[in-house]
Amino acid sequence: MRSDFEQVLLGNQEAVEQMIGFVSGMSANDYRFSDSGLFQSTIGQHLRHVLDLYEAVRSSSDELVDYDIRRRGLLLEHEKNAGLAELKDLLQWLQALKAEDLALEVVMKTEVLLSASSSVRLKSTLGRELIFASSHLIHHLAMMATIAKVAGNRIDPSVGMAPATSTFNRGQLVTS
Repeated sequence: MRSDFEQVLLGNQEAVEQMIGFVSGMSANDYRFSDSGLFQSTIGQHLRHVLDLYEAVRSSSDELVDYDIRRRGLLLEHEKNAGLAELKDLLQWLQALKAEDLALEVVMKTEVLLSASSSVRLKSTLGRELIFASSHLIHHLAMMATIAKVAGNRIDPSVGMAPATSTFNRGQLVTS
């Protein structure tokens, strides 16, 4: 039986692998597709945002996970291969982590107000922050799948599906 931390690592790896498969299946034009009437961001821009969150966790110096640091205007926002390279690098990092690493206590910092600049700092663990990053990845992958569908692509319905929804659906198949 896998420990909780091992399951967190596996879940992150599965999510990143699903993102790699999704992005690999996109054309370069679809990766940059923009329909300003429906979407404010391209698939590549959503990917950059997801990678920013993982980068905050990955590069936490002095055990500070600073989600306020964002890297905008990067090549990976427009170039599919740059995005794929960073995803593959992220997957390698996740695969190198050990379950016991996830118990590391960290402080996460993030802005919390829309009306003014105001960041808070809260105690957490590396494992908890990886759960957040994976959940956020899945949420953005669902939006990216919608953008891809509008661009004319056929997308597997399981892309961007939350783990709890996947579990529910598996239960429905058993009772049907």
